[in-house]
Amino acid sequence: MLTAFAALMLPLALMQTGATPAGSAAAHNAQRFDQCVAHIEEDAPAAYEEAMAWAAEAQSVGAYRCAAMALIAQNRHGEGARRLDSLGSAVNPAETATRAELFSQAGNAWLLGREPARARASFTRAITTIQSDPTQLPDLLIDRARAFAMEGEWRSAEEDLSRALDIRADDPLALRLRATARMQQRSFELAEADAQRAFTLASNEDERVGAALVLGHVRESRRTGTPVSE
Repeated sequence: MLTAFAALMLPLALMQTGATPAGSAAAHNAQRFDQCVAHIEEDAPAAYEEAMAWAAEAQSVGAYRCAAMALIAQNRHGEGARRLDSLGSAVNPAETATRAELFSQAGNAWLLGREPARARASFTRAITTIQSDPTQLPDLLIDRARAFAMEGEWRSAEEDLSRALDIRADDPLALRLRATARMQQRSFELAEADAQRAFTLASNEDERVGAALVLGHVRESRRTGTPVSE
């Protein structure tokens, strides 16, 4: 089950609070976290129990994080998302990258649970946390746009995707998603330009297939005057 949600998550590198020398407890915790995450794919319930035992022993951020991920892998999306949101709030405010990752993971878990409003709130917290570093924003903006799209808030989705593209131009996924958002608003010419550009920039077969599908939908919508329901 891990595979189903792991693709939606940001990189899972654990960042401990405070500076500690290499080879210290921080390195040990990072290794233990990696082992715990690997165990989720093998046996998510057992990984959860292992993580909670670790949390009781060491009160480690990594332990609580792994436990939340194990819940998500068991399709207990809401429970996992709530724990990640709470953990993000509890982490030292100076650890902005870690907090943003936790809120982003929570947002993706809410999306898996079909809770777009809660997902949007989590992504907004991640964006607010990390907005001082624009290079980190595009992925978060794309994710929040997905939440807006799930709610049918196409204008807001388009705005987030445009912001992402302002920072990281020629992102095939952002272009493809913006094409859909524009199609749903009947901006067919702009949607077709985005979809065509996404297809041109596609670097693998999955991206090409996704872009071609959206391009076909946009052209059909333009022909009929009615957005295709995806």
